[in-house]
Amino acid sequence: MKESKIASIAYYIVIIISVVVFALFFCVGFSDMDVSISAIKVSPRFTDLLMWLMYILVGVTAVATIAALAMAKPSAIESNVSKGGRLVATIMTWIFAPILVVSYFLGDATPVMKSRELFDSVFWLKTTDAFMYTIYILLVITVICLVLSLTGVLKKK
Repeated sequence: MKESKIASIAYYIVIIISVVVFALFFCVGFSDMDVSISAIKVSPRFTDLLMWLMYILVGVTAVATIAALAMAKPSAIESNVSKGGRLVATIMTWIFAPILVVSYFLGDATPVMKSRELFDSVFWLKTTDAFMYTIYILLVITVICLVLSLTGVLKKK
């Protein structure tokens, strides 16, 4: 089977699974916190399933990206991508890990109220902040690279 055929099949499988999980998350309903305390609807019933799907997709993406970079031949990359494209890909790849590590240490560990419970796990609080900060920083870098690309600064001569 061709690599492109396998990639297409994997893509459609991920899309189908995502659509089913999002449909369950948005359409099925809410779980009650405790009927004896109150009948307040707290969160969608399939929140955990949605979170696990996101964790798995992010993990698979990270592993696939690192594996593709490790196995790629430099000559193949150079022949298929412009100089600007290589530059952007290299910058985004090599600054992701340091940004994530630095943003983890900058993360706040202040406990948060979640569904009437105090959430005080320092690791998860800092990890959440780290990923949010990393997303913001990489988004800004991506926009800067996009602007540079559109202005012609990174064009191949």
